[in-house]
Amino acid sequence: MSSVLIVGGDQIDGIKQVLNNHGVDQINHWSGRKSGDSNKVIPLDTKIIVLITNWISHSITHKIKRSAIRRGIKVIYTPNGATALHNRLVKSGSDFELESDCEHSSIAYSNSLH
Repeated sequence: MSSVLIVGGDQIDGIKQVLNNHGVDQINHWSGRKSGDSNKVIPLDTKIIVLITNWISHSITHKIKRSAIRRGIKVIYTPNGATALHNRLVKSGSDFELESDCEHSSIAYSNSLH
C-alpha cells in the first residue's frame, strides 16, 4: 500500500502508528475543519481514506465519499482514536472495509454516514 489520506482529527500520532503497523508508508492529513479543506483534491496515489467521523463536517464527508466512489478508493469510517481504528482494521482482516460494509457495522456511527 502506498498512501492513506486521513480526514479529521487533530492529534493523529496514534492513528499514524496504527496505519504504519499495517504497512502504510505514506500518510496525508486534512483536519476537515479548515475552510480550504473542502476545495482540496485527494492525492493521486491515495489507496485508502480514513474518515474520523467525530471531527469532520457532513459536507466534507459527502464530498470525500463522492470523490472516493468515482476513483474507486476504499474508505474506512472510524470515530476518533487509534484504538477504534485498530479494532476496525483487525475486524476487517487484511481487506479494509468499504462504506457499504460500514453501514451495517456496529462500530461505525450510522448518522455520520448519511
